[in-house]
Amino acid sequence: MYNTLALSLFLLACGSTTPAATAPDSSAGRNPGSGGTTGTGGAMSTGGVSAAGGATTAAWRPFSDDSPWNTPVGSNPTIDPNSQVLIADWETSSPYGEHLDVNIKGYSVPLFYADTTTPTYTVRADVGGFGWSGNNGQNTTGTMPIPDNAAPDPDSDHHLLVIDRLQMKEWGCWNMVKETAGWHAGLCATSDLKGTGVRPIAEGNPTWYTSAGARACGFPLVAGLIRVDEIQAGRINHALVVAYPHIRAGFYTPPASTAQGANGSGAQKDRGIPCGGHIQYDPSINLDALNLTRSGRIVLQALQEYGAYVGDFSGAMSLYADGSPDAQTYWDSGALGTYELQDKIDLADFRVIQLGALYDNGNG
Repeated sequence: MYNTLALSLFLLACGSTTPAATAPDSSAGRNPGSGGTTGTGGAMSTGGVSAAGGATTAAWRPFSDDSPWNTPVGSNPTIDPNSQVLIADWETSSPYGEHLDVNIKGYSVPLFYADTTTPTYTVRADVGGFGWSGNNGQNTTGTMPIPDNAAPDPDSDHHLLVIDRLQMKEWGCWNMVKETAGWHAGLCATSDLKGTGVRPIAEGNPTWYTSAGARACGFPLVAGLIRVDEIQAGRINHALVVAYPHIRAGFYTPPASTAQGANGSGAQKDRGIPCGGHIQYDPSINLDALNLTRSGRIVLQALQEYGAYVGDFSGAMSLYADGSPDAQTYWDSGALGTYELQDKIDLADFRVIQLGALYDNGNG
């Protein structure tokens, strides 16, 4: 049985209003370089690009090969019987129009890399998952490397992601802020990037806080994130994460481990795709016929091969790209834009893969 106070704090974190858009530009989603992104003392990305723009190396990929994030949809998936109804609702759920944005400059996840030279800080978190200790997940402390130039996303959820690729470890925080007394967050948790990227589900879990992640649905922050090295390499070999206004509140299905909280006229308990729901762009569509940019094609190909998992509430239909300053410099060179896919695709061409077992988080 859950500790009521602990659960209420946890659900407050999970019920965040990640990218609550106030205008089409800010509701969209979220680096020119010949190498990759790096923070102070950070490790360089492995992807590269030739002078002619061709891929030279494969991009680094977190999580095990059998992770849901790294498993292609396959040639004959079972489609959810309510797919058409769910997609009809998802495509019309945003007041900013029927387009799938890429969150880059705000409402996204800034990614910074750490190594043995990166300074380590103690971070207080109101709720702590793996890597943070406290009173049954409340008022916790943990340590994490934070590069000197690291800063949280400026909007809404204030995500901050740090990865050490030698340790294959993620530190992910929500509502992160640097105060006079040091770093403080609403929620922080670590993730083993050698594992599946799936946390234990909250239901029936006596240590419920181990289900917590910096996203409403419990996902590691790197899961589904579009990174510079992948665009440079010319291929995304994993599922993406998607957020939208009518995500179903209260319920989740693995690989999600927690649920989005109710959010007024947005997330409600009686409609929408729940946390962990899996959508796919119709793989029969010929991408060469869509007049896509190079990056747009890379993103859509990933959505055909791997799909996207519903991971959060958003003011618009949103994918997520690395929002760090180095990454933004690369994106701004023409590599990737917020409205990369606008007017190029019909959102009705998505479908919902059959939903798995649904768990009620009680916060609808």
